[in-house]
Amino acid sequence: MRPKKVGNRLIYYCPSCGYEMKENPGRSTAVTTRVASDNDDVVIVEGGKKMSAPVVEAKCPKCGNDRAYLQIVQTRAADEPPTRIYTCTKCGYTWREYS
Repeated sequence: MRPKKVGNRLIYYCPSCGYEMKENPGRSTAVTTRVASDNDDVVIVEGGKKMSAPVVEAKCPKCGNDRAYLQIVQTRAADEPPTRIYTCTKCGYTWREYS
């Protein structure tokens, strides 16, 4: 589930199936992103859980920058290769590569 702001509300959605879940007003959820300067990784803190996205060489199709954050996600069946999701370090554009 990924967070998305719709109007003045925060909802969570599944990028695979499109399911949407409204924010639970009784539960606090924080999503913060920051760049760690010592190893060029981005650290995502979501509800107290830390995740890391490495910076790799990949050319952004929008601005031409040659560095991007990389996430590898299994978006299809388990017997098929995973999807690589890149986010440009300069402009923030996101694109996917399927194997």
